[in-house]
Amino acid sequence: MTEKTGHFEKGVWVEEPAVPEKNPETKIDPIDLRLAAATRQVLTALDDLATATHDLVTTEEGKKHIEKTVKDTTTQVQKSFDEILARAKVGMDKVVEPKK
Repeated sequence: MTEKTGHFEKGVWVEEPAVPEKNPETKIDPIDLRLAAATRQVLTALDDLATATHDLVTTEEGKKHIEKTVKDTTTQVQKSFDEILARAKVGMDKVVEPKK
């Protein structure tokens, strides 16, 4: 059994054409065909990602997830700044005033 190369496009398997040997008449290099196929696959994946992101944002569950993530991130940023300020304050307390 041989595997056929291809990719999923909008939920359907699309077979890639066989990569021919370099033909002097067409002057199409097999590497060019592979790069074109890889580019199509990346663009398809990005399209799928955009669709999934859109679906996440448009559902109530997705909105709650995003809201929770933003809230958690805000809390972590606030904790980080509080720690920085606390360390800075300790450092400032250790500074000795110069003698007059």
